[in-house]
Amino acid sequence: MKHPRRLACNREIKGSNELWELDIKYGYIVGEDRFFYLLCIIDVYDRAIIDYHIGLNCEGKHAAQTLQRALCKRKMFESIERPVIRTDNGPQFICHVFEETCEQCK
Repeated sequence: MKHPRRLACNREIKGSNELWELDIKYGYIVGEDRFFYLLCIIDVYDRAIIDYHIGLNCEGKHAAQTLQRALCKRKMFESIERPVIRTDNGPQFICHVFEETCEQCK
């Protein structure tokens, strides 16, 4: 079954917490012959890193936990307005755990 593609429309951002981007970068650890992963949530308006996960693996559950922490840090659970989340549709972002978290957080 193919995952539905949801594209964020080009929009004018007028303030913080309107559009967040999630992306994963990785680096190589020479002495251990393995990679580490860095998942960041960035506010597009001011380019601030809201929250991040760094570890030897990065799965959908890590992306979901990082998103929940970011919402708590910005006190978004109390507000009606929630940010639009934009990702590159990598495996961490199209898994059921991340999708369910986004639906629960609205």
